Amino acid sequence: MNFKKQIIAEKDNIISSTQKLIQIKSLQEKALPGKPFGEGMNDALTYVLDTAKEMGFKVKMLDGYCGYAEYGEGDLYIGIFTHVDICAEGDMWAIPPFEGRIIDDKIYGRGAMDNKGPLMASLYALKVVKDTGKKLNKKIRLIVGTDEERYYEDMKHYLKLEKPPIAGFTLDGHFPVVYAEKGLAMMEYRGKFLQTSHEKIAYIKGGTCENTVPGHCEVLLITDRKDEIVRELSNFARENRHNMSAKITDDGVKLESYGMETHSMALEMGINAISPMVAFLNKIHFGKGESKKLISFLNNYLGFDIYGEKLGVNCEDSFSGKFTVNFGILNYDGENAAVRLDIRYPVMCNFEESAEILKEVFSSNGFEEYERSYWDPVYFPEGHFLIESLLKSYRHVTKDKTGPIVSGSGSYSKVIPNVAAFGSIFPGGNQAWHRVNEYIEIDSLLKMAEIYAEAIYELGLL
Repeated sequence: MNFKKQIIAEKDNIISSTQKLIQIKSLQEKALPGKPFGEGMNDALTYVLDTAKEMGFKVKMLDGYCGYAEYGEGDLYIGIFTHVDICAEGDMWAIPPFEGRIIDDKIYGRGAMDNKGPLMASLYALKVVKDTGKKLNKKIRLIVGTDEERYYEDMKHYLKLEKPPIAGFTLDGHFPVVYAEKGLAMMEYRGKFLQTSHEKIAYIKGGTCENTVPGHCEVLLITDRKDEIVRELSNFARENRHNMSAKITDDGVKLESYGMETHSMALEMGINAISPMVAFLNKIHFGKGESKKLISFLNNYLGFDIYGEKLGVNCEDSFSGKFTVNFGILNYDGENAAVRLDIRYPVMCNFEESAEILKEVFSSNGFEEYERSYWDPVYFPEGHFLIESLLKSYRHVTKDKTGPIVSGSGSYSKVIPNVAAFGSIFPGGNQAWHRVNEYIEIDSLLKMAEIYAEAIYELGLL
């Protein structure tokens, strides 16, 4: 089939629906009755289901955790998995993150590329397939979740109530198709680091989500050495080409460092704002006693190392690559410290062994393990029928002969069987997921809608 004309006919609707969804601030908030992740999340989920219902689909809300729209009849179904939850909005946006503004044929906003644009592309793809009137052999179901960025509680709830699909795809990966997806872990360590001297760290605040490379870190130092520290920071930033600033306050100096946010599945493309800050504090030997030990540990064991080598957990395999560690969040209030890491580990890595090494390293340096959450890698043989079907759909639209790839993404394929990550990042294309000023190109949005329509039709004929 060729769905290009039908997708172009829906262009204005796809754009408008994407903008409206971006305008809903679907961050996880305090649970309310029937709204486990808060009002904004429920509003976003309801908007998608209402839009699908207007298109003529059967829709169902599953207790506010997720919902679905479906086309066709029968017990067996093909699943398309996506989500409305977003990571924290972040700092220093030049364009409001919840406006959905269009500039130079790009739609800007938090979630534009990560999920909300692809979600609408897949919904309209399902619509144009339905509008052809052609009968498929399998029912198609678009499942929309609310906890993809954190713990997949939405899909746990879904599988309590519904059977899994016989095959399908999720939109949180790469094109052409992901045949192997690294394992995902979220770790948190906490410890007390008391300060007794007059000169001390009042606080350190860095990062907002562990699965995003931190773009900002702020520190307040209580000190009489104000001018000296400002000079030291200026020299350090200039010599090492870090983006950092200092401001003298009544009782000390406020320091800030700036990086470049990106999704931690590709943290090599980001710049971590926490790393230069702890490096600077370590260089000037700021503080005494336990706070000094804290800074020394963070600098020596985490710092700029993204592969876990200093922590002793570096491992890799020949096809899925290296173990990566995102130093995602650091909070210290002058007494209590918390560190959150996002880890992507190779398919052949034994993560329990790595987790025990991490626990020992952190405990030897004054921390206790507070959280250990992880999900195993996903692997399909490259010749698997699902991988071949999705690859065929991609190539039909793009004519690109790129083969299946490995990704560090943390998609719903981690918790839903028979599902592969399929888009939404194109080879060599926009990777603005989780970044400040996130956007999606309108041409890419339409192209992915066409690809998803082809995939729905291809899988629906199985």
